Amino acid sequence: MRGFTKQYCNIILCALFLLGCWDNVNAAIPPCSGPPVVAAINGTDSLCIGYSVTLSDNTSGGIWSSSNTGIAVVNTSGVVTGMATGVDTVKYSVTNSCGTTTVTKIIQVVSLSLAGISGPDTVCEASSITLNNTTSGGNWSSSNSIVAVVDSTSGIITGVSGGVVIISYTLPSGCFVTKWIVVNPISQITGSAAICVGVTGLFSDLSTGGTWNSSNTTVATINESTGSSQAIAPGETMITYTIPNGCSRRVLLTVNPLPPNYYVFGGGDYCAGTSGATIGLNGSDTGINYSLYDGTAFVDSLHGTGSSLFYGPYTAAGTYQIYGVNIATGCSNRMSGIATIGVIPDNVPSVSITTGVGDTVCVLANTTFTALPVDAGASPYYQWYVNSASMGTGVTYSYVPANGDVVSVVIFSDAVCAIPSTATSAMTMTTIPRVSPSISLSVTPADTVCEYVPATIIPAPVYGGPTPTYRWIKNGYTAAIGPVYTYVPANGDNILCSMYSSYECLITDSVYSTNNINMTVVPLLIPTVTVTAHPGDTITQGNSDTLVAKVVNGGTSLAYQWEINGIAVPGATNDTFTSSNFSGIDTVACVVTSTSFCGGEPAIAYIVIRDTDTVSHLGIEMFSSSGEEVRIVPNPNKGVFTINDTFISVANEATVEIADVLGQMVYRRVIPLQKGKLNAQIDMDEQLVNGVYLIRITANGAGVFSRVTLTR
Repeated sequence: MRGFTKQYCNIILCALFLLGCWDNVNAAIPPCSGPPVVAAINGTDSLCIGYSVTLSDNTSGGIWSSSNTGIAVVNTSGVVTGMATGVDTVKYSVTNSCGTTTVTKIIQVVSLSLAGISGPDTVCEASSITLNNTTSGGNWSSSNSIVAVVDSTSGIITGVSGGVVIISYTLPSGCFVTKWIVVNPISQITGSAAICVGVTGLFSDLSTGGTWNSSNTTVATINESTGSSQAIAPGETMITYTIPNGCSRRVLLTVNPLPPNYYVFGGGDYCAGTSGATIGLNGSDTGINYSLYDGTAFVDSLHGTGSSLFYGPYTAAGTYQIYGVNIATGCSNRMSGIATIGVIPDNVPSVSITTGVGDTVCVLANTTFTALPVDAGASPYYQWYVNSASMGTGVTYSYVPANGDVVSVVIFSDAVCAIPSTATSAMTMTTIPRVSPSISLSVTPADTVCEYVPATIIPAPVYGGPTPTYRWIKNGYTAAIGPVYTYVPANGDNILCSMYSSYECLITDSVYSTNNINMTVVPLLIPTVTVTAHPGDTITQGNSDTLVAKVVNGGTSLAYQWEINGIAVPGATNDTFTSSNFSGIDTVACVVTSTSFCGGEPAIAYIVIRDTDTVSHLGIEMFSSSGEEVRIVPNPNKGVFTINDTFISVANEATVEIADVLGQMVYRRVIPLQKGKLNAQIDMDEQLVNGVYLIRITANGAGVFSRVTLTR
């Protein structure tokens, strides 16, 4: 075959040479440098009957073959399958233009004599089971370490998470057996793994329907259904939660001890002016933090030293307690006892001196001085001095002072929190001689007064003292008691005063006034005025009319003022008034005031002047028999006035009409007459404006006119 090939190639080369293609052939076919180099075969050198292994080689492009297919067979991918017990040679050949290179591997096929795996088929998550195989020398493995892991030598399987996993047991020969293991899931236990004695904890698990158990109930108990734990004593206990399928989880619970108990002392009441009160703890442990609280308010914190602790001083009143907290475990314990701090207000003592009569006494008068303490305690001590000389002790001291003596007392307080503890008071004494009091009287406005004018009698005491007492005697009888006497005198009254003096040093304490008051009372001058008209009260318009005022009881000096319709006439200040300016119906008044002593009350007289033209125009016959004017009181007024005792007519009734300056009727009323006289109160409309209004009174076809002035 090889000769044929060489001969065949030579023929081809010669033909190529003849065709001029030699150079190209030499360029396309490289010269042969030798057979290929092939790497050694990789893979196991033994397997069991019926099992397969895969061999490989780092040199690609080769062909696999078996020297004894009765012992083992190999496919094109290098997978060798054991067929019978014995030894086979597996070859791997690689060929190039220079030849073929073959590498081999001896494969031993052994008999399958491995027993099956024994043990449970299930395991709980986080729990372990043990699998066994009677054939020794093998290794255990897990197909999925996320579901379960297995110890390679002991066969102990631990569930990791819920699922299914294949566990294999493999001998050194490569023979192996497998077992399916189901991992039952159970969730993680949640809850604090470390609590303090006396504390209630709570464990929980997402898996429902399980029961709780404590391995050591002297350390901690747990409610089997709720997971509520109660720490009893320091130590450790295993808390187990088991679900109905038998799976369980466990957690180690550590119960930490409370900080040792110590006693709180100190506190108490302190004076407000001092620095306060301290609080102590009679022992402490290192690693413990001791916090001081006022009620629920944090105050201070100290680290344990192994000996007593001291806090403060503090000025805030309150009830203090201390809590010890283990820095490592956080366990807290309230220390025994409390400390109460109270604040006592500062007592600032003071003292004053009293004699009952002040600092002024009579000459040679024995005087008792009394100390009046404030905030000086229950039993203070007293020291008296006169002009700096130490004298007696006790709350009182008596002696006969001289003028100018300085009496002082020092008090020593025994009160709690007396700051300062002493107080001083002093009194300078004045001595005065004994005297006789006296009193004189004066009167205001004078001892001669007008009728009904009050008089005030005023005393002028000498040595009357701060609170003299006065008794007023009128015409021989006691009339009043008081510092002054005010009354309305009668003519000829005689006033005398008796004084009881409150002066300190008296020869006699009661005296009568050195003078008396004799009152003269002058009657009041109340003038009476009448006015007459000359030639009369009815005149022709434009003619002159003279009015004369006659005054009775007016005294020696009179003042006059004439008014027409309520308006004062300038310069008309005499007892007569003449004018030719009367028009229509005018009301003329004369105001007379007496300026004599006890005068001053004005008197007013009215007269109505009518001109004949106005009366004729109104078409009313004037009353001819009255001889009197219409008496309107008051006038001017605020809309309410009285027509007093005015003779009108022998008729039974009269009509009263009131019109404004425009002639509009604003009031009308029929009023009965009594023996021809009119007495009636008129009440004008409140809506009427101020001004002059005309009054017309008619009866039996005759009438009279007047005016009224409204001034609201």
